Parts: sequence; structure tokens; C-alpha cells
Amino acid sequence: MVVGFVLHSIAHGAFKCRIEHCHPFRKPTEGFEERKKYREKLMALWMNSVADDLDLITDWWFAYRMYIAHGIDYVNGGMYTRATIALLLFSVAGTISYLAELYQAVFKYPQSFQWLSLFTILFEDVPQVLLSLLLNGKFNQDLTTLDPLASFNIATSVYSALMKVSGELFVNHCYCCKFEPTGAKDEDV
Repeated sequence: MVVGFVLHSIAHGAFKCRIEHCHPFRKPTEGFEERKKYREKLMALWMNSVADDLDLITDWWFAYRMYIAHGIDYVNGGMYTRATIALLLFSVAGTISYLAELYQAVFKYPQSFQWLSLFTILFEDVPQVLLSLLLNGKFNQDLTTLDPLASFNIATSVYSALMKVSGELFVNHCYCCKFEPTGAKDEDV
């Protein structure tokens, strides 16, 4: 969703900046906290965008490679052929969730579909990991000889799922940390 990040930036004016001075590490003279919060939101959007883009590309790349290797003859094919069909179906589900996330980032911002992260994890990321292991025959062998493309597909699916879970968890549910003012001493807390 680097595409989503760019479209979001165009639609919501994320690149509204002006050059204030030439020193990149000097704090701005006005609105520093507001700018910092805005940049944190953009950074979260960027990290999710990169994870989603990589995940979508590797899902389809792996599905194509498995299609070449096993085909999709459902009637006469074996377990690997049926798993390839399932991989293609879950890649379609991943594409649908990608498009929904793209719509959410561009048109529905700052509101979000509450169910989308769970849908993506359950109907795209987890099945992709399991099917990647299955299609490489790794449920009955050791995992040290995993195909590089399968490894990359698993890594992007796990990374995408972790980005979604950690974002929801830390933003909405984790209140275990006490935030201190920058000038507070240990005795004051």
C-alpha cells in the first residue's frame, strides 16, 4: 500500500510542508508537537503500507510459482494441486482485503473498518503461511530446507499480521505504560 500511502497523501494533504530552514535536525519554530503527532500517524500508515504491498506481491508470486509447479487440475490432481487452488483463492481474499485497506486509507480516513485487520489475518496471512509450508512439503520434513520464495512469503505474511496486531493492540488496548513529562525526575513519579 505504498500506493495507498501516496493516494492518502494526495487526498488528505500529507505533504503540506514548507521549507523553514536548511538544517534538518533543528526543531521547527512553531507547532512542533502537532507536527510530531502528524508525522507519527504518517509513519504508521507508511509501515502498514509497505507490509501490505510486500505481502500482496509475494502472495501472488508464490501462487504463480505453485501454479507452474503443480497446476490446478482439481479433478485429477493430488493434494498439492488442491492446495494450489486454495492458495489462489486466499490470494484473491488478500487482494480484496488490500483493496479494502486502500479504500480505507484514501476515502474513509480517519475512520476504519473495525473488522478488516482480523479478516486479513484470518483469511489471508494465516492460510498463506500454512499453505506455503504445505506446498513445500515441510509438515513432514524439517524446516531448514525451506524454499526461499516460500520463506519470503511466510515472512511477509507474519510481518503483515504483526503490524496489524501490534497497531491495534498498542493504540487501542495497551495502557500499561505511564507517560512522564520530559522534565520529570525519578522521585516525582
